[in-house]
Amino acid sequence: TPAIAVDTIPVRLGTGLRVVGHDWRPGEQVVIGVGAPEAPLQQSETVSTALADAAGSFVALFSLPSDSRWAEAPDIWVVAHTRDFGKVAIASYSQQPVPAPTATLRLSAFPTPTAGPVAHVTGYVENVAASARIIKVRPIEGQAEIIALVQATEILRSGAPAELTDVQIGDLIEASGQPSPEVANTIIAYRIEVRAAAAPTPTATPTQPAHVWRAEYYSNTTFSGNPSLVRDDPVIDFQWLGGAPANGLPADTFAVRWTGGWPFEQGAYRFYAQVDDGVRAWLDEHLIIDQWHESVGALYSAEAHLSAGSHVIWVEYFDARGSAHARLWWEYRGPDAVLTYLDWRGEYYNNMTLSGEPFLVVNDRVLDFDWGAGVPATGMPSDSFSVRWTRSVNLEEGVYRFYARVDDGVRLWVDESQVIDRWREGAAETYAGEVLLAAGQHLLRVEYFEHATVAEIAVWWELLPQTPTPTGTPSATPTHLPVSPTETPSPSMWPLTTTPSATPQSPALTATPE
Repeated sequence: TPAIAVDTIPVRLGTGLRVVGHDWRPGEQVVIGVGAPEAPLQQSETVSTALADAAGSFVALFSLPSDSRWAEAPDIWVVAHTRDFGKVAIASYSQQPVPAPTATLRLSAFPTPTAGPVAHVTGYVENVAASARIIKVRPIEGQAEIIALVQATEILRSGAPAELTDVQIGDLIEASGQPSPEVANTIIAYRIEVRAAAAPTPTATPTQPAHVWRAEYYSNTTFSGNPSLVRDDPVIDFQWLGGAPANGLPADTFAVRWTGGWPFEQGAYRFYAQVDDGVRAWLDEHLIIDQWHESVGALYSAEAHLSAGSHVIWVEYFDARGSAHARLWWEYRGPDAVLTYLDWRGEYYNNMTLSGEPFLVVNDRVLDFDWGAGVPATGMPSDSFSVRWTRSVNLEEGVYRFYARVDDGVRLWVDESQVIDRWREGAAETYAGEVLLAAGQHLLRVEYFEHATVAEIAVWWELLPQTPTPTGTPSATPTHLPVSPTETPSPSMWPLTTTPSATPQSPALTATPE
């Protein structure tokens, strides 16, 4: 059942309220209002809105309306609801002192910056309560979500002094200050700088500013022709509902492509996309989310392990009809989190020896790549790289022939039996090896390296028709038949239509085999 809790933040002007919600539907838009206890809920006065995150939670900040009706009311209902009032949660707020008040933040004269630990946060502005002098951010660096300002707080925009009213929802800001000793995830700021504006002038300039999305808006769902609008979007978090995404664009049958390079710490990440209707997302040119169909507020996710540094994300979205919204975000899960890969776990290395930390670990749906003279992932070299793929598959009993078409070298194991071993440079060639397997789960491991010029690899397999027992005594322990290169199949034969590798058949691996 959706619920909310309310606490107060006394500030220099009036009273600031913080509403914390939980158990809402992820991505659901929640309207916050205030009303008298005896009044109908539909008559509550709207003071803010919020968007539930992937866990169904939200935080909203606002000041009580300044008219006397609220200033003199001893008790006020804070009402959180969906726009159709299909879901409603109520919390009571009393303006009278209570014996055990909740944690409050007292904003007094700010101490000198050296008087305590310094805290920093960089994030996108989600809410600004100007009269309460509070900013709510979605952090991308640092942990604080609430920035409290005092009289001496310095605000800069484009390097020039600015006012709090100049800070807009969607701005990328950097704040420095001291952590609040009383309220968690809160900074008392002595300096705030707007690093990227929420609504820059639309431009077709291909140069990508730091930490914003280059957005291309199309008046169709197929990205045909030239975009109708090109601009910079600081975040992908839009609730267009039944309206158009911008002037000159239709309210239905439109599409958007966002591209951005973002700094990441080394470690594990979970990426989320919540849309109405369809979405595709690439990480360093690897498709990680593929849901290109109509939907109603669907939430999708994918996981990846990234090296420290910049990585490129590319998102495509379309709206067919009706309500439209699009949101994409990610969460850092730490350097050692165990991730789930539904298909092939692909570990990409900036060397030919599979050594050191991988540049990227990502789910590859099919092991079939023709990079040519290009790179396997944005940020990697086009030559002198290597990749290790692993997965678990459920196979019937029988003799299987595994194929690998590569340029340059490849090794393939089924369980601990090496079926293909062609670890050498060479032009594109197809190799094959056979192995007798018992029914059940089997671990596949493929290692590949590219030295120079063009690069490609494809791996697939087939169950051979039943034949007389191969030479050797059959047993429950898998044995493999002699491995030898085969002739490259003609285009009409490759890849084989019996290939099962494109469809996951079992839980993904969580660890790379030794």
